[in-house]
Amino acid sequence: MATIKDVASAAGVSVATVSRVLNNTAPVNEETRQKIQQVMEELAYQPSMIARGMRKQQSKVIAIMVPSYENPYHIKLFKYIENYAKEKGYRLILVGMDEGNNSEHESIMDLMTRNVDGIILCTYRGNKYNIKNILQLSKRLPIIFMDNFEFDEAISSVVIDGYKGMTEVTKHLIKLGHKAIAYIDGSSGYKVANERRKGYEDCLAKYNIPVSQEYIYYADYEIDAGYEACKYFMEECETKPTAILAANDIMAIGAIGYLGEKGYRIPQDVAVAGFDDIYLSKIIVPNLTTYRQPLNTIAEQVVKMLIDKINSPNSEEKQVVIDGELIVRGSTDKRVKDKMFPIN
Repeated sequence: MATIKDVASAAGVSVATVSRVLNNTAPVNEETRQKIQQVMEELAYQPSMIARGMRKQQSKVIAIMVPSYENPYHIKLFKYIENYAKEKGYRLILVGMDEGNNSEHESIMDLMTRNVDGIILCTYRGNKYNIKNILQLSKRLPIIFMDNFEFDEAISSVVIDGYKGMTEVTKHLIKLGHKAIAYIDGSSGYKVANERRKGYEDCLAKYNIPVSQEYIYYADYEIDAGYEACKYFMEECETKPTAILAANDIMAIGAIGYLGEKGYRIPQDVAVAGFDDIYLSKIIVPNLTTYRQPLNTIAEQVVKMLIDKINSPNSEEKQVVIDGELIVRGSTDKRVKDKMFPIN
C-alpha cells in the first residue's frame, strides 16, 4: 500500500506539499497539484482518515443511531445518508439501540469516546429523561435529531410532517367511503407518534366521524404488533373496521398478513394503509397504500445540517420540516393494479 512518502517521491515534491494538497491547508501551484493528484491515482494512494483527523481534530466519521435493524426504512435511510456523507469526505457508522432505558444515552457516550465528529439520532423509543440528557450532550458533540420532541430547548432536527401525512391518508380512506377506520399507533407519549395519531383523529373529526378509542391500538412499530392489532380489531371489536391505518408500513404489512391468513379480501373487505413507503410496500400483495417519506431529500438535508454544525459548533439550532407524498395502491383502491406482482 502506497504511503504519503511514496507519493511525494514519485511526484518529486516534499511530504509537506502532498499534505497541503490533501488537506487544502495552503496554496499549491496548480500544475504541482495536478501532478500530485495524478501520482496518487497511479499509486492507488488512500489517505489515512485517522491521521488527517488527528491533525484537524476531526475523525471524519459520523454515526447514525437507529432503533431497529429490522425496519427497512432505517436501512434505506442509512444508505442515502451514507452516500451524501461520502460525497463530503465523511464515513458513516450504523449503531442500533436496544430496549434498555439508557440505550441512547449510553450509546452516545460510547461514540464520544470513539471520537466521532457528529451523530444523526433516529429514536422513537427514548424517554423524556434520556432525551434531556442527550440535549446536554449535544452541547459537546453535534447531534441532529430525526424526530420531534416536546421540549422548550431548541434542537437541530430534520423531520417529516407526520400530522399532514396521516391527515392525507385518513382523508383518502374517507373519500373512498370508509367511516369505521381503525388506527395502529406507534409508541404513544412521544411527539412523532402523537402527531401522526392526531392527524388521523383531527381528520375524522373534520368529517364528523366519531373517534373511537376502541379503534386505536397502541403498538411498537414492529410487524408482529401489526398482526396482533389487526387480530384485535377483527376478533374483539363489536363492530369490525372497514379500513385499518398504521403508523408505519411494517405494522400495516403485519395487518395484511393477518387478513390474508383469515381469508379477508383486501381492499374489498378491509382496506389497509401505512406510512413510510418502504420497498416492501411495492412487494406485498396487494401493494400497500402509504405516505412516502422522501428519503433522498431527508438524507441530503440532515447531512448538510450536521456538517454545518460540525464546522460551526456555535451556530443557531435549525428545524427543517419536509412534506411527503400520498401513494395510492391496491390495498385501499381495487382499481389500482399491482405493478410488481399483478393479481388476476
